[in-house]
Amino acid sequence: MTVTERVAYLKGLFEGLGISTEEKEGKLLKGMLEAMEALAESVTDLEQRNADLLDELDEVYEELSALEDELIDEDEDLDSEELDFDPDEDLYQVICPTCEESIFIDEGTLAEGSIQCPACGEELEFDLSGLEEDEAAEDKEEE
Repeated sequence: MTVTERVAYLKGLFEGLGISTEEKEGKLLKGMLEAMEALAESVTDLEQRNADLLDELDEVYEELSALEDELIDEDEDLDSEELDFDPDEDLYQVICPTCEESIFIDEGTLAEGSIQCPACGEELEFDLSGLEEDEAAEDKEEE
């Protein structure tokens, strides 16, 4: 039995008992039943909205699953070199001055001195000479 059906049953009992709505108790019971009817309508409306949202969420989940499957299929086509990743290796963030794309590179790539931006193709050059001098100065200070 739904909430709406329970309230309708109680309203029928109230009307069947013939309680006078001119008396204080009758006014109170009638007011309570009206409030219960409004609450029952709200609950029914919320239940319907919840069911609609769950349906929409299921559709979004299905679409995301399809996209994920598609992306996984594309990842299988990558060379094994591209899939190698060492989580302990330090990565450095470089921002392309042309397209402002954020690129993460490892020390080996940084030591090569340059890389082509994967987003726009701009050649990015790295000058590490200043860093090596700073490190040498720090080493001397520690001694």
